[in-house]
Amino acid sequence: MHLLPSFTRALMRRPAPNFAEGLTTATCLGAPDYQRAMRQFEAYAQALRDCGLEVAVLPADERFPDGHFVEDPFVIFRDLAFHCRSGAPTRRNEGESLKPHLSHLRIFEPPSDALIDGGDVLFCADRVLVGIGDRSNRAGFEALRAALESVQRDIRVDPVPFCGVLHLKSGLTELAPDVLIRDPALRTDYELTWAKVIELPPEEGYAADVMPVNGAVFVAADCPRAYEAAIECCERVITLDLSEFVKMDGGLTCLSLRY
Repeated sequence: MHLLPSFTRALMRRPAPNFAEGLTTATCLGAPDYQRAMRQFEAYAQALRDCGLEVAVLPADERFPDGHFVEDPFVIFRDLAFHCRSGAPTRRNEGESLKPHLSHLRIFEPPSDALIDGGDVLFCADRVLVGIGDRSNRAGFEALRAALESVQRDIRVDPVPFCGVLHLKSGLTELAPDVLIRDPALRTDYELTWAKVIELPPEEGYAADVMPVNGAVFVAADCPRAYEAAIECCERVITLDLSEFVKMDGGLTCLSLRY
């Protein structure tokens, strides 16, 4: 079983001028610079295009300062678009404006007690890990598992209780099949011995959010240990500076829905 497809499309949303009003735990990093963030956003979109994706960029929506983190409102698997209900109340309506752009997919609406963010859902080569923490609960995990099983009956979906980082993918992603990269700030009792785990130094912890795309892997810039790990696993490594989004708890996977 291999769950990671080639991507042909990506959906993105421009950050709004008030994006610094969004939710963040990284207050020690200072306020983000909007103009610099926009340059980083455009470089990210172009990098996806260079990987062969058709990238649709939606206009900014000032109603939702976090709305450019489009990965959180939906989880896409094949023809399924699972509509997430965030554990953060201010983010719960972000997905409504994305729905018209995903109408070619089968949209799954979970029950009202199911809370989940897409940033807590990690598709690995042979399983799906669903973080259970501040934004996603057990009911959210159960609803997503049922939805994914409606697409592929034998899919493995594991709950991963964690703490120490905002989203599961803030602290753990799959660099290559059976190779995980981890922020030491992530704490979990979930057993990871099925994979090789590369633990980053604390100062590079945010670089644990890597993004494989069509044979390439995207890695945060200026993180030498993460870059070294990436080039050992992948022939094509793309480094991007997302410093202004890191100040808002964002990372590489957050800024696009890839499918």
